[in-house]
Amino acid sequence: MSQVPQQPGRIASIQVCRGLAALLVVLAHLHGIEETHFASQHLRLLGYGDIGVDIFFVISGIVIASVTAGKFGRPQNAAVFLYHRLARIFPIFWIYNSLSLLANHLAPLAGSTQQRSFNLLPSYLLIPTLLPVPLFQGWTLSYEVYFYLVITLLLLAPERIAPWLLALWGVAIVALKLHIGLSPIVIVRLLISPSVLEFLAGYALFHLYRRSRLHPAAGILLLTTSLLLLVAIILHDTPVTIVNHPWKRPVLYGTFSVLLLFGALELERSQIIRYLPAFKSIGDWSYSIYLSHVLVLSLVAHLIERLLPYPASLFVITLIGLPAVLIVGFLSYTYVERPLLHLLYKSTPARQIPARQPA
Repeated sequence: MSQVPQQPGRIASIQVCRGLAALLVVLAHLHGIEETHFASQHLRLLGYGDIGVDIFFVISGIVIASVTAGKFGRPQNAAVFLYHRLARIFPIFWIYNSLSLLANHLAPLAGSTQQRSFNLLPSYLLIPTLLPVPLFQGWTLSYEVYFYLVITLLLLAPERIAPWLLALWGVAIVALKLHIGLSPIVIVRLLISPSVLEFLAGYALFHLYRRSRLHPAAGILLLTTSLLLLVAIILHDTPVTIVNHPWKRPVLYGTFSVLLLFGALELERSQIIRYLPAFKSIGDWSYSIYLSHVLVLSLVAHLIERLLPYPASLFVITLIGLPAVLIVGFLSYTYVERPLLHLLYKSTPARQIPARQPA
């Protein structure tokens, strides 16, 4: 039996994988920019960057398992947990949702014809909707909130039965999805989405990691297996087919994410790998990057395509898009997100659950 590891917020591999997940999503949306502005497919391999969302979901399960360990059966802990998680998600999201809404209203002034009407209340409350929302990547945060609400309820129960309740939740999702299929009710789609199984896999992975110590070579084997799986996925399926299929995404992308994270955790624990501080810093900025990157990429694309013809414009957008996203992510984290979190957490009635890291 190994010693209980540190909180994932202090494990470098979790931070690095969080940053990796954010960058993968950025790359996927860079391909989306190409499709929208140029209707070409030169960057089609970047479409597999959607797998970053699945890495985020598994990381969220790991983080939640860590910060709730030993805190079941106490209503106060449940209240503190929910406050911290909602404070972590919503305020900075509201800022970027509003900026996206403002950018949409300013679009005609910049010569764009893409102004749309949005379903505002659901967008700010992260309630799933089939209508357009200003910050479209907010759909993943609806899953996060769903997961947090369920865990809050579980924190009221004794810890010894929590794993059984989580397993029952997973079985119910599988059974209901197989029975109902694609529901016309969008909230039902969320509640029975197999993607929730990625959270549960992350939750289970943390406890497996905490209670076992594998051979030092296991990390190399796990990481290699994850990369081979990714190659197989790229060779045999397309991003659109995977993300639009209810089972392929959690089975393929979810399995890759679990293997990647488990391998990274074991490699760090066996001290086979060490990370540069810059990689861990990107993990700190990851939530700001995730929320801001579509706005940044869209602005870069809008400016560059006016200055340069295709394909030079696509090349320049690709070249400067990612650095621009990183710079904005750093500034947002340093001057908006972190001060805001410090202010919100300072007013918390009890600080039993670490508040530093995002899910």
